[in-house]
Amino acid sequence: MTDVSQLDELPMMADTPLTDQDVAEYLLNNPDFFNRQSDLLNQLHVSHSERGVVSLVEIQLDRLRHRVRELEGEISSLISAAGKNSELFEIFARAQQKMFQTHNIYQALVILEELSSQLGLDFSVRLFDSLDDNLFLKRKAFETFRVAHLGNRSVYLGRLRKQESELLFHEPPHLGSFVVLPLGIDRPIGVLSFASHDGGHFQPSMDTLFVEQLALVLTRLIDHWEYTHEVID
Repeated sequence: MTDVSQLDELPMMADTPLTDQDVAEYLLNNPDFFNRQSDLLNQLHVSHSERGVVSLVEIQLDRLRHRVRELEGEISSLISAAGKNSELFEIFARAQQKMFQTHNIYQALVILEELSSQLGLDFSVRLFDSLDDNLFLKRKAFETFRVAHLGNRSVYLGRLRKQESELLFHEPPHLGSFVVLPLGIDRPIGVLSFASHDGGHFQPSMDTLFVEQLALVLTRLIDHWEYTHEVID
């Protein structure tokens, strides 16, 4: 049976009715109240929009079930993301292994074409000092792009204006999204880019670890090819 003497702590005056805030503050300040008054849990009922009148216990159970479903959904999402990341890691790892076996930029382009095909993307490599018109990119032209979109960042993700995308791609996807990575360590040597026909595919919040590693490998290889060429000459 409920001991009414335990309600004396409620902030009320003899002629002053309790407010919702008074009751809420009391319960918050006395979290063990329903432990002391456990019979109230089954006696108190609340109107429910779908189930009519239900007890506090039923409401709490419903909330727990809802939270469990939310947690199950979050776990499923994490498992799915982990699976996709594992698959991406294997794809990029194989591409990098093949890249290390190449001897010039044209062999590397074949590997990048295979990688892009697996990912459902287009790719582009542009080099500032290339004698190949299909690869050449003016430094000054990219400097404008760098100032506008990169600043001190190492990667750009998102959409581009038509003129900007055509700077990097011969036939850029219309209304697509892009990831753009400058190549070079001590000095800028070019740009590696990927494009998706899905305008929302590349988002600024995306993890860029795999593509940054790929860009670093390509940079190292280009430096190696240039050094080898100079030594042979």
